[in-house]
Amino acid sequence: MQSYDPYLPGEIVLAGVRNPLENPGCSGKFRPVVLVDRVAGHWRVMGLTSKSTFASGKPRTPVSNPLRVGLNGPGYLWGDKLTNVSALDIGRHLGWVDLDLAMSVIREARLTPQVARGLLDAVLDWIDDLGA
Repeated sequence: MQSYDPYLPGEIVLAGVRNPLENPGCSGKFRPVVLVDRVAGHWRVMGLTSKSTFASGKPRTPVSNPLRVGLNGPGYLWGDKLTNVSALDIGRHLGWVDLDLAMSVIREARLTPQVARGLLDAVLDWIDDLGA
C-alpha cells in the first residue's frame, strides 16, 4: 500500500523544529522551513529565520525574494545543514521556492544532484503555473 504525502520538495511550510543540543527539554518552535527530501517518517528541511547573522556575527545567506516565496518579511537560511523534522510536525503551507532560494539551499547544504533535482523540479512546476 502506497502512503499519501500532501507535501512536496520545494514547498515552504511551518514546521515544529527542535534543537535538543541547545535546549534538551525543548518541545520545538514552529518556524518556516523549505522541505528538501522525504526520508521515511521525516522530512529533511532547511530552516529559515529572520535573524540576519549567526551568534558569532557572521552573516547568514539571505532569501532574495522573501515575499515571492511566501514569507512576510526578510528571511535567511538557518545555516548550512539540513535538519530532520517529523512528518507529523509539518504545518501550514506558506509558499514555494523560487530559483534563487533553491540554488541557495543546494549550494549551502551541498545537496547531491538527486536531491537537488527535487528542488529544481519544484521551481519548474512554479514556472509552469505562471504560464498557465
